Amino acid sequence: MAERLSFVCLRLPAAVLPLAICGLAIAASPGEGQLLADPAKMLRTAERVDFSGSNLLTVEQTEMGMCLRSTPRSSATGLYQLLEMPSDRLRNVSWQWRVDKAHATADIRAIEREDFAAKIAFVFGEPSFFNRDVPTLAYVWTSTPVENGSIIPSRRYANLRYVQLHGAAEVGRWQLESRDILADFVAAFGQPPGALRYIAVFNDNDQTGEPVSALFGPVRASATKD
Repeated sequence: MAERLSFVCLRLPAAVLPLAICGLAIAASPGEGQLLADPAKMLRTAERVDFSGSNLLTVEQTEMGMCLRSTPRSSATGLYQLLEMPSDRLRNVSWQWRVDKAHATADIRAIEREDFAAKIAFVFGEPSFFNRDVPTLAYVWTSTPVENGSIIPSRRYANLRYVQLHGAAEVGRWQLESRDILADFVAAFGQPPGALRYIAVFNDNDQTGEPVSALFGPVRASATKD
């Protein structure tokens, strides 16, 4: 197989850049914060790209509400939502997700085993045919044997960083994340980002071929905590 890129928005074919679909962030109910991306609706509001084969994407009613389930089939598929958000409004971003099956041998530090059980990525820039390596911070759930919270530079792109939040030990359990995206970006890159341009959800198993399945809930931005 030809070498593939590791993050969905960095692998876009020129034909879909720039995106025609603009899913601007909308306000949620009071107290819930601003809705940045709702994976359960992204099959309609976002752009789907099948980079290798085709994941099975379905919407499920769960105890956490409506969620997107992505199940790769020796494949790699991503959904990416276009929006515009100043980085200073990303100090308190939250979402829920659950991995029900994770690869046994995946390790994102090795290109030949670079599979993700679940990934939510924040893209700070507009990928183009000539420059797909835009600053990107991706929160990942993988079987890579590193400490949770580890920042892992991409082996493929200078401007891509992974933050591993969970591994095999948390499989089957819902996880609620609350991240200061701005602070995490500075920790990963050494400088603040520009405006947020895309949020993407992704998983794959085209490297290992091992079973994997994940659920993704809404991504929201709340007011900065004092």
